[in-house]
Amino acid sequence: MKIQIVMHLVGQLLLLLATIMLVPFGYGLLWEEPYYSFIAVSALTALTGGALYYWGRPGTNYSLRDGFLIVSATWLLSSLASALPFYFSGILPSFIDALFESVSGITATGASVIADLDNVPKSFVLWRGLTHWLGGMGIIVLVLAFLKNLGADAAHLFNAEASVPRPGVVLPRIQSMAVKLWRIYLLFTAVCCILLYGAGMSWFDAINMTFSTIATGGFTPNAAGTFAYADNYWIRYILVVFMILAGGNFTVYYSVFQRGIKEIWYDFEYRMYLLILGIGIMLITLALSVQGTESFLQSFNDATFMLISMQTGSGFAVADYDVWPMMAQMVLFLSTFFGGCSGSTTGGIKIIRIIILVKSSIIYLRKAIHPDMVQAVRINGKPMPVKWIQLAQHFFFLYMMIFAISSIIIAGTGLNVGESLQCVAGILGNVGLAFGTLGPTDSFAILHPVAKLTCVVDMLLGRLELFTLLVLLHPDFWQGYFVKQRKRSYRVVMR
Repeated sequence: MKIQIVMHLVGQLLLLLATIMLVPFGYGLLWEEPYYSFIAVSALTALTGGALYYWGRPGTNYSLRDGFLIVSATWLLSSLASALPFYFSGILPSFIDALFESVSGITATGASVIADLDNVPKSFVLWRGLTHWLGGMGIIVLVLAFLKNLGADAAHLFNAEASVPRPGVVLPRIQSMAVKLWRIYLLFTAVCCILLYGAGMSWFDAINMTFSTIATGGFTPNAAGTFAYADNYWIRYILVVFMILAGGNFTVYYSVFQRGIKEIWYDFEYRMYLLILGIGIMLITLALSVQGTESFLQSFNDATFMLISMQTGSGFAVADYDVWPMMAQMVLFLSTFFGGCSGSTTGGIKIIRIIILVKSSIIYLRKAIHPDMVQAVRINGKPMPVKWIQLAQHFFFLYMMIFAISSIIIAGTGLNVGESLQCVAGILGNVGLAFGTLGPTDSFAILHPVAKLTCVVDMLLGRLELFTLLVLLHPDFWQGYFVKQRKRSYRVVMR
């Protein structure tokens, strides 16, 4: 059965996840009370992974359809397993709350249902940070980096986890690329952690804040969150720099290490990413300055941090933007749709798709005037294939359709229209921040269970670029997966 090659690879991933679960248990064993729920869930996850590995069979040829199933199964099972320590320990006695917290962590969304984090054992704070960090770069990219003999078709796994059109990228050695991306990810993690510690954080807080920052997550190690560091401008701007870096394309950073810093400027998407951030910061600074409640410098500092945090999906806050002028709030709300670059740890629509949609719309208008004109969408001097343009258009339609449907469902649970729209924008874009009763000083615990389950689905859809999960709903997808393949036998006839 073809499903067996999926089972084999997913089993390996679950065995890896079971091992990582021992980290927070070890922390508790050494520095505080050990929580045996981690051991129990680790054993259960290892048992499940071992069974899938045993009953599956190794494969080296993967189709894109296999990639979709492997990635979807990996993220769904990892989310479920990550929720169980919260549930079994009683930290979150509602399984829906435990699932919400784990999915928010592993998708690097950062929305939390824990109202008082200061009373939560540090082992679980560390586990929240670890789920951020693992999900930030992508679980499948981690698998590709450490597992061998997956074959050349393993590129389909990479494409299934991040189906973002990217011009000029050829992946003949996808496992080699995955290793290089993780090295950069580890380098950023180490440098950020050391700088935060040097700026005044404890080692525990620095590690957890680094996990959230590099993954553009949003979970913090204390109830005060980044408000606790609002007056420490060294910490503020360390976070700003690494939020910007995490929102950029990691393959561009690899080019920078090879050919120099000029590679960032040569990349059109990265330039547009920085331009959009700059425009947003100027608009919010202007709105705050006109309001006159802060100095221009303070307005600029707050605008810079909050705009970058919202657009990259980092979900940190150093100011209560609910009291800001409506213009500033609108800019923040719209920024949750943009996201960062392709190949980043951010969510949202992504800058590359926005570029494609804008350029293709301009060409369409030109063709309305000059019907015989032939012009292609070009990025970095390379023409974009028509199928990539169509992919961006389909993605935008599905994104807005899911946004509308989810907003209607959540509004039906009792939230007003504005808060429902803002909630879904923050969840689907993997931002983790919203406005009003779901603002920077509140939690998502007030949501109805139906709204929380809707958010769980939206977080996974946003992190996996919609298509990876939605394609599983089509009946044709499953044809041939559960049919036992017959072995062909040949008879030699001697004459």
